[in-house]
Amino acid sequence: MEDYFDQDKTKAFVYLLSEGDDKNKAMISDDKLLVIRQSHKQSWDLNNIYILKPENKKLLFPLILGGIFTPFAFLSYFVNLFHPWFHLLSIMCGLYLFYYGWMGKSALTIIFKNGEELHYYLSSISKNLHAFIDYVNTLQNKTNDVALRDMLFFELEKKYESTLFSGPKISDHEIFPLFGYTYNQLKMGGKSIYGDNLFIINPIKSGIEIKIAFDPETSQMRPKLEGPVLESSKVNIPYSK
Repeated sequence: MEDYFDQDKTKAFVYLLSEGDDKNKAMISDDKLLVIRQSHKQSWDLNNIYILKPENKKLLFPLILGGIFTPFAFLSYFVNLFHPWFHLLSIMCGLYLFYYGWMGKSALTIIFKNGEELHYYLSSISKNLHAFIDYVNTLQNKTNDVALRDMLFFELEKKYESTLFSGPKISDHEIFPLFGYTYNQLKMGGKSIYGDNLFIINPIKSGIEIKIAFDPETSQMRPKLEGPVLESSKVNIPYSK
């Protein structure tokens, strides 16, 4: 986290809650992002940021509290038949807590290149904030990962690396078929190219034809590996701070 942001060099800004609320807004300059939340300021170098993402985050505390409280309140209704309205009210409160936690809350999520995430919870994600997020991500895409646009990305445990890069041959190993991601799919999913279990493959050097196929689990057309590829197709990128 950086402490200084030159507001005179602001390229774009957006109010997080309501128009004119200077205590809650986000700003971007050529090299930094600043978020002001309830007058508290935090800024970061853009080189450390992977992507911004609007999300709906489940709230674990009310979700867990409601999940624990509701069955006990329901049980007490049958154990003690006196004051039924009190028991029913307790059950309703528990169900409301569970529902509130499950429905979650809107959040502006900052995903960093080291895989860390920071969430700013908001009442809603406005159209202006969506536009701001798109603008920031477009700027990031222009300066970051340019050489990776045509690469394919596959998530796989490290212990299977030797199987993945064992060369083009017929394989019935359990990791195949393996669905991956295009660059845009990776970005839209908020995944980091610096993940420990993410392998980057140059399809031109793979030694096999990598087709784009329908994945029923995600209902997306995704790159699909039917077997291992050449080790020379592996793309190594240095960790960038």
